[in-house]
Amino acid sequence: MPLHAPTPEPLLLVNRLFKAIALALSVPTFTLANQPTTKPYAKKPISVTGAVSGEIKRLIEPQARADLFSGVILVQRGDRVIFQRAYGFGSWELSVANSEHTRFGIASITKPMTEALVSVLVEQHRLGLRAPVEQYIPGFPRGPNGGRPTIEELLKHTAGVPHRVTTAAEEMLPLHPADIVERVKARGLLFEPGSRELYSSAGYTCLARVIEVIEGRSFEDALAEDIFRLAQMSSATSETAPRIMPNRALPHILGAGNGGPAVEAAPYKDLRFLAGAGSVYATPADLVAFVRKVRDGAFGEELQSWAKAGDKDKWRGWYGRINGYEASVDLLPSQDLVVAMVSNLQSAANWQLRQRIHDLLVGRSVLAIPLPPARAANFEPPSDLVGLYGDRNDPIEVAVHEGELYRDENQIYPVAGDKYYIPVSGFTMRFHRQNGNVDSIVTTFDDSSKRVLRKVAAP
Repeated sequence: MPLHAPTPEPLLLVNRLFKAIALALSVPTFTLANQPTTKPYAKKPISVTGAVSGEIKRLIEPQARADLFSGVILVQRGDRVIFQRAYGFGSWELSVANSEHTRFGIASITKPMTEALVSVLVEQHRLGLRAPVEQYIPGFPRGPNGGRPTIEELLKHTAGVPHRVTTAAEEMLPLHPADIVERVKARGLLFEPGSRELYSSAGYTCLARVIEVIEGRSFEDALAEDIFRLAQMSSATSETAPRIMPNRALPHILGAGNGGPAVEAAPYKDLRFLAGAGSVYATPADLVAFVRKVRDGAFGEELQSWAKAGDKDKWRGWYGRINGYEASVDLLPSQDLVVAMVSNLQSAANWQLRQRIHDLLVGRSVLAIPLPPARAANFEPPSDLVGLYGDRNDPIEVAVHEGELYRDENQIYPVAGDKYYIPVSGFTMRFHRQNGNVDSIVTTFDDSSKRVLRKVAAP
């Protein structure tokens, strides 16, 4: 049951800018006053030869020098590495450089690995996709009208399980799949199973618990034995929490500095609360190994057919983002190309680089990535803007912490034109007022399209 292919980002990121499922499509047009306008790097197709390595390097280095990209990028065709280079720091405070051996949180790319485990159990006739979840987890909640969610509905994000069932404080604690299941039971389902779709990391942690029940061992052990070992993902590991993980990159985010985005440490989280959904650390080589095993059919026919689908320029891949980490791995089946990107700095540069590297590899023209806009003075009281916006079941929260404005867990800052810039996405937004009171957020995407999220609750 393949997960989501890269989807046009605007409609998804507006509902939750910081959820993992999207591939952005266009180029932000912001520039600093003293920056040149963007110009094409390439006006004619580039063959996948040594020349493309130089083009990729030329694209990335300005972002790395501006402290907007920190991570590792690997481009591979068959068994041949076309490009591999590390940038930035695993620890910015200690100036410890990233390397090809550095482990990064891969966030929601954990989900297709969970899906692969489910496929193995289905092929072994030990798990049924249409079986109700309560067959494996007694007392699992039913829908408002009594509908019983199935394993397949958990996979498709249509079971009604909330996206998150933990508070920020709880996410620092040692929580395991059984703990998340109890929180799902306490919250209940948000809608009748199968009636709609709501992206749910908690739903995939419930799948991790189903796997534990069937296997009689921890999800981490099942993942290590049946996925990491089989795919020869030699550096991949599940979250170790306070225990030392060799070569782990520490997570960072872009905050709102005095003049523009500035690197900050991400808050501590014990990612075991995302077992099955976002708890794996890996290198780009691990991701390439996994996606090639998927393509070769090691984890079921459906995942294999998904990886092979598409025309000659159709990329297939996965993306994830969590608390300072971003990762993506994309396959172009017609050319046996795989691009893996991992980062320990949440930044718009991650998706901007991802899309441009794809374009370079298929011979499309590529524009330079502009730098973020400068910060402007506050033009309205931040306290007027706080509240919940969008979907009542999964709202975006705007809050003020220590004088800075946040959209969910990420800072935003004012820029020219009475707008706010979102460093992790590169988009802008403004607050719409009706009779003097804020009633909605209007987000503007890089293609100039807009999306409105109505205010649904006061602070």
